[in-house]
Amino acid sequence: MSKNSKLRRDAKRKKAKKTNKNTNATPQKSDTASMPVMTQVNNPFSGLSDEQRKEALSKMGEKSKEVVIESLDFFEDTLRKYDAITLISNIACYGLTVGVSDSGVSSRDSASGVQQAHVELLQAILLKIPEDEVGLYPITPDVVQTVIDKLQEVSQAFAFSRISDSSIELSDSESAISLIQEKLRGHTQIVRNWGFYSQVKTVCKELYSNFDGLLSNKLGFTASDIIATFEALTDIMEDNLSQRFKVLSELTTAKKPFDLLLRYHQLIGQGQKEAEEFARQIDISRMSKQKVFAMCLFHFDLRMADYYLIDFDKVSEATGLDPCKVKEIADLFSYSLGDLKNKKTFFFFLDNPVWHKPIIVSGNKYYCMLPQLFFSFALGTLDEIVEKYDKEGLHKRRALYLENKIESIVKTRFPTSKVVSGIKWIHDDAQYETDLIAFIDSHAIIIEAKSHKISKPALRGAPDRIRRHLQEVLIDPSVQSYRLEQKLNEIRDENLLDDLVENFPINIHDINKVLRVSVSLEDFATLQSNLRLFEATGWLPDEFVACPSMNIGDFETLFDLLEHPVQIVHYLLRRTELEENYKFVGDELDFLGLYLSTLLNMGNMADDPSVEMIITDMSNPIDLYYMSKEQGINVDKPQPKTSRWFRDIFHTLEQRATPRWSEIGCILNRFPPDDQRKMVKHIEDLSKIVQRNWKIEGHKNSLIYSPPESSEYALAVVLFKNENREKRYDFIDNASSMGLEPDHVKYCLVIAVNIDQEDHPYHFIALTEKEISDAKSLEEVANVS
Repeated sequence: MSKNSKLRRDAKRKKAKKTNKNTNATPQKSDTASMPVMTQVNNPFSGLSDEQRKEALSKMGEKSKEVVIESLDFFEDTLRKYDAITLISNIACYGLTVGVSDSGVSSRDSASGVQQAHVELLQAILLKIPEDEVGLYPITPDVVQTVIDKLQEVSQAFAFSRISDSSIELSDSESAISLIQEKLRGHTQIVRNWGFYSQVKTVCKELYSNFDGLLSNKLGFTASDIIATFEALTDIMEDNLSQRFKVLSELTTAKKPFDLLLRYHQLIGQGQKEAEEFARQIDISRMSKQKVFAMCLFHFDLRMADYYLIDFDKVSEATGLDPCKVKEIADLFSYSLGDLKNKKTFFFFLDNPVWHKPIIVSGNKYYCMLPQLFFSFALGTLDEIVEKYDKEGLHKRRALYLENKIESIVKTRFPTSKVVSGIKWIHDDAQYETDLIAFIDSHAIIIEAKSHKISKPALRGAPDRIRRHLQEVLIDPSVQSYRLEQKLNEIRDENLLDDLVENFPINIHDINKVLRVSVSLEDFATLQSNLRLFEATGWLPDEFVACPSMNIGDFETLFDLLEHPVQIVHYLLRRTELEENYKFVGDELDFLGLYLSTLLNMGNMADDPSVEMIITDMSNPIDLYYMSKEQGINVDKPQPKTSRWFRDIFHTLEQRATPRWSEIGCILNRFPPDDQRKMVKHIEDLSKIVQRNWKIEGHKNSLIYSPPESSEYALAVVLFKNENREKRYDFIDNASSMGLEPDHVKYCLVIAVNIDQEDHPYHFIALTEKEISDAKSLEEVANVS
């Protein structure tokens, strides 16, 4: 049983939207296999004629519009009839909390299917109604369930209400733009936040505390005061709900129905006399303990609003702020009943006023059923406040903060890496400046930081704004970083002299691979992780070569989740390669979840441009890990399913500072977990053969793994014994030659193991290249042993 209840803060909620055009492939998680199972989802309109599709789409759109109109009228009528504050409180409690046990958070969602956006919609509709017109009837469980069912229905209907038969007539580019618009609208309607709760709080505190002095002079309180207030409200509401769960759990320990009924009466301030009278009225002798508990629970739910009532003294105690100041902050972030009477209800799906003012004032009481809502929209809310007094200063602060934050994240995981910022360079007589370059072993990682705001019209699907933000946040940084990548490769390969390299902390010839990544401060509705969706729009320039793009929260999670540096480098490498070959639907944490189980090795999946890989549930173990961690519960961190032998090689390479260790690690990680296990088994089997046959001339003592034509890396594993170790270089040379034989292979990684010694995972490792002169010895090429 869960030990308490916690607000579901919707830190990384996602909504998967299926397209009507393409065939989708959806990975299904499996507890017994490391590779996800692929399930094909076919187009439901396939096989229909254009006229039949038009008719079906037209009916779907019209029916959905009817459902939206009817549902919105139903919600307002219900709130005018029943105790609205209590109704919304019950839906928030049962829909937006999840159980937390000693083993951590077990689910991202409650069983009710309620999402934060549903409660937001209901709250906004309530604020349209003047206080003297709000209902007074007590709610019943059937009323609550009917409202929940309608909320789920109207959310889907609103998305479908924009469907029309005109979509059949759209060109490919118009269809692609329309799809992107719908993804943005679906994200705006349902998805909340761009990072985990702790990340959002930290970024807000670090970013906006810079303006505390300014806001203190203008408002009488600071940005830090605002953040602390909503953090306290969230904690207090969680504690309230946990306490509620605790007292209800204690009721269930009663052995007899009447004992339970008596305990309940004592809980609500009554005694045995009242309990006995009520027991006679309901004829308790004919009732089970479960039914009595359900009756008490329904009655106790009528007090639910009390758990969301703001106690200014309690918030003051938690924050150290004066109660009057807490009330001033509450006033700034609140609406009174009736304040939204002139707002169009239909607009609440994509532009809800409560997103920036989540507190309800009724009479002289302040209620906050959604304290976490402040953090869902904190960047936009605090930006609007600061911009009134220092718009230019905010713009500069966002840019500087993002660059510093990225550098801090990189340094945390790569403390010995060299990171340089603000590097200026010339291309075609024009000067450019690159935000950050991190030098990790033989990899140079170019990082472009973009602190631009994503406007509300863009998130509602305005095509001109979408295109502008695409250019600013995704295209421009990628084009610039690709130019720099080409320039670095040219300087290195052709031994050119350039002022650029004078600013580098390492010799440019030590760089063997350049990677690129773009990091934004704000989330672009996960479109930054699905750039191939823009291919048919006509918005991407010819010189655009995509690279991994993610927001700062996901960038931080990547560097925190993957514990070995090789894995981070390999992840960025594989993400770059996948951008070029596959079309995915999912956010960056879904890619990370897919990496944990597959190392982003997609096997023999066909390179079919009509296939979309829907990976929207792959982040589940990551979400649960961080949600549990935020509740102070230590659970095992999910990690890539790499074999132990491979992990030992990674650690040894790094500890020895073996040149090009990161490249070697990336080559090994090209083998998916299942193949790694098979490889280890093959080596164990070969080891037994070598033990028996090592005296025989020409005995088998090597394994050659030739890559598919899409890869240029081969792997050779050589086994030897103490007795024939003097021949090991002959064995290695022969294995390397065989590995380099295929035309498409450019590199061969050779690993040699002395099977008589278990002190190290390997005893020789070398990365050989086909172009290198045969006159050089293998040791010189690899420079390791």
